[in-house]
Amino acid sequence: MGNWFCDKKSIENRGLIFGLWTCHQYLGDISAAVCTAIVLGAGFDYTYALLIPACTNAAWGYLTLRLVADPADIGIITPEVKIRLEKLKAKQLETGMAAADEGPAPITYAAALRIPMVANYAFAFGFFKLTNYVLFFWLPYFLGKHFDPVTANLIASLYSVGMMPGGIIVGVVSDLFGGRRASVIGTFMGCLMIFLFVFSKKSEELSAGALLVMLAIMGILVGGPNNIITSAVAADLASHPSVQGNNKSLGTVTGLINGCGSITASIGLLAVGPLQDAFGWSSVWLFLMGCTFTGTALMGSKIKDELFPAPVHNLSV
Repeated sequence: MGNWFCDKKSIENRGLIFGLWTCHQYLGDISAAVCTAIVLGAGFDYTYALLIPACTNAAWGYLTLRLVADPADIGIITPEVKIRLEKLKAKQLETGMAAADEGPAPITYAAALRIPMVANYAFAFGFFKLTNYVLFFWLPYFLGKHFDPVTANLIASLYSVGMMPGGIIVGVVSDLFGGRRASVIGTFMGCLMIFLFVFSKKSEELSAGALLVMLAIMGILVGGPNNIITSAVAADLASHPSVQGNNKSLGTVTGLINGCGSITASIGLLAVGPLQDAFGWSSVWLFLMGCTFTGTALMGSKIKDELFPAPVHNLSV
C-alpha cells in the first residue's frame, strides 16, 4: 500500500485511503462470527465453522501471491521510484559503469527505532492492542454469562462492526486537520476511557440493546486508533527524511510497531484471568482504562507538538 499510494494527492488523503483499507480485517471477523453462529445454530458440528475460514484463507492467499508489490515491476514510475532511478543514474555517471536497479536496501530495526516517535508509537500501540484483544477475545465469554452462545457471539460481533468505520473516521478527521493523527487518536482514547468506566460500573446490568449500542461505539473508538497507527501513522513515520526515497522502510516500521504491540498485548492478557477471578469484571474494565491512559501518555509529546507547534523563524534577509 505504501508503494502504490505515495504521490502527493495520496499523502494528503492517506488517512482516508488507509482507513478504508483496514476494513478488510474486520470484514473477516464479522464473517467468521456470523458463519459460526449460523453453523452452531443449525446444529452442525463446530468443525464446519473452522472449515469455512480455512477455505476462504486458501483462496485469498492464492490471490495475494498474484499481487504486484512494487509499481516499478510493471513500469510505473512513482516519486519513490523516480528518486531511486535518479540516484542510480548519478552512480552510473560517477563510476562510468552500468548498474542494475535493485531497489533500496531495507532499513534495519535499529535504524527504524531511531526515527522520531517510532518507539513511542510501538509501545503505545501495544497498550491499545491489549485493550482491543481483551474486548475482542473476552467479550463472548463475558456475554455468555448472560445470553445463550449464539446471541452472545452476535452481540460481540457488533464490536467488530464498529471498528470498520472507526478507522475511516479517524483517517478522514486527521486528514482534515492536516495529518494531526496523534491528537485525534488521543481524543478517541479519552472518550473510550469514559465508556470503560461506565462498563466497570454497569456491565452486569446492561440490556442487550444497550450493549449493542455501547459495543458498536467502543468498536469505533478502539478500531480507529488501532487501524490508523498500523497504516497511515506507520506510513507517516516511514516518510521521515532519514529514509527518503526508501519505500522498503514502511514494512520495517509497520512490522516493528505490530511486533512490539503484539508482545505488549500478549503479556498484558496474562493479567485478565487472575483479575477477573479475584476482583470481578469491573477490575478488568478499570485495568483497560489504565492501559488506554498509558498508551495515550506515550504519545503525549507528539500531541503537544501537534497542538502547539514550534514557531518557524524566517532567517531570510
